[in-house]
Amino acid sequence: MAEALERPILLLDAGPAHSRLLERAMFDVPPPPELEIDAVILEGIKQLRIQKRKVGAPAANQVQLQINCVGICGSDMAYWAKGVAGGFVQLDFTPQGLCEGYCGQLGHECSGTVVAVGKDVTHLGVGDRVALEPGVPCADCSQCRRGRYNLCPKMSFIGSAVNKVPGAMCTVFNHAASYCYKLPPHVSLEEGAMLEPMCVSLQAVTRAKVGLGHKVLVSGAGPIGLMTALCARAAGAASVTITDVVEAKLAKARELGIEHTLKADAPDLLEALTGGDRFDAVFECCGVPAALRTCIEAAAPGSVVCVVANFGETTPVNLQLAARREIDIIGVYRYCNLYPKALDLVATGKVNLKPLISKIFSMAEANQAFEYFATGEPIKVIIQPNAPKAQ
Repeated sequence: MAEALERPILLLDAGPAHSRLLERAMFDVPPPPELEIDAVILEGIKQLRIQKRKVGAPAANQVQLQINCVGICGSDMAYWAKGVAGGFVQLDFTPQGLCEGYCGQLGHECSGTVVAVGKDVTHLGVGDRVALEPGVPCADCSQCRRGRYNLCPKMSFIGSAVNKVPGAMCTVFNHAASYCYKLPPHVSLEEGAMLEPMCVSLQAVTRAKVGLGHKVLVSGAGPIGLMTALCARAAGAASVTITDVVEAKLAKARELGIEHTLKADAPDLLEALTGGDRFDAVFECCGVPAALRTCIEAAAPGSVVCVVANFGETTPVNLQLAARREIDIIGVYRYCNLYPKALDLVATGKVNLKPLISKIFSMAEANQAFEYFATGEPIKVIIQPNAPKAQ
């Protein structure tokens, strides 16, 4: 024992993970063995391959999860198709780049089953089915203290090349237990994975203050656009109109009960949209500059235009029109404190996400899954590293 205590100890941080390492160093306790797992790795443009990776035991405040469902997000598609993250960060496909930070490991829309818990975790247990909120903030910066942790500059967001954190498109993954939400028995793991994009829509609807009687326009009938329409309706909107250039997506909107659908490339779109009455809240969810201009033109005086989609660094808009009508133009970046609300809306049946699932693939079919999503018509494509057990 004396010999062990005389060794130099270099771990000075007081966090729980470092405390465990300090204890092992002092008493010669070997660390738990690492698990060898399978992970979907983006090795180059449109080049996905399953590689072996290793994951250690969960830290004191973490749970270890068998990942069941991972949705393909538009950002994952941008990584895969263009090798660009956040519209401006070029991915590093060198051998060194695939071993550091993001590591080419995709996936942040995910759900899984708890297989191990850290020593400080009390609200979750082995066997619990959970949805993962992918962003873990620092909890100490000014934005976190203001309650807007989605703007935390030190955010650890899984599957983000911008935040340099590997994703969860893999068989086993460790995540902060405080950002894992237990699913009721009647909510599927597929729905659990879709809570992540739904929270983006909820953030938009919440920031735009949609309420009873509002007339809402959604530009773009992709996953985020459709979920925004559903969330607006759940918030009390009197009518919801949605536009898109793909008829199959508008058909899906009608299937979901969205009252009004219009082709976005119609020659008299603005006249068809307004008909003399403009919109109380407008959501741009497709990322097309012309669509953003239409959104501003379709907004009523004193209303809100919420930019949900990603755009290039400069996008021409009619700011004079917005200023003269006192139209507030607001943005959305991820979400904050909304997972419990999203889960409640799904669990109570107020929002039905199941019809949004276009197809489910195994992890071995990851390349086919991305190619299928790239055709433009699917709404939500899910990859299953571990297929959920029948409930």
